[in-house]
Amino acid sequence: MQPPDISKTEQKRIEARGVKDFLGDPDENGVSWIKRKEDGACFFLTKENKCAIYPVRPQVCRLEPFTIVDYDYQKNTIELELNFPFAECCIGTVDEKDVPPVQEIGRAAQILVQKILALTANDLGLPVTDTRVHCETRSRFLRRQVDMADLQL
Repeated sequence: MQPPDISKTEQKRIEARGVKDFLGDPDENGVSWIKRKEDGACFFLTKENKCAIYPVRPQVCRLEPFTIVDYDYQKNTIELELNFPFAECCIGTVDEKDVPPVQEIGRAAQILVQKILALTANDLGLPVTDTRVHCETRSRFLRRQVDMADLQL
């Protein structure tokens, strides 16, 4: 269900800034994810704890320090919550002047939901406009929350 960290367009924008070799080898589904440093930190995090690609960061980064927990297609709403434990070290939760505008976070959430809808539609062999695709997408978000809750017990 999870889309890749970055799209091809986002990858090209990052590479145009001179950053190379930031994607790992493709996984079993053929998807390449952004590499992590040995300590688990983001590949793009500098020694000064700043984002090296901030102006061209991908949508998944624009959503941080939040994560999508629900997509209510009937009410046309997306519910977000802080993405722990990552939110604890995100500058946006520590320093108010660095919090991205609500519109930017909302747009990032909308784009990610659209990507997940497209993946779900492909999985089901249905058009993205089919209500069953939206229903299954919401179910996947909710199941993910249950799975995450189980991990925290």
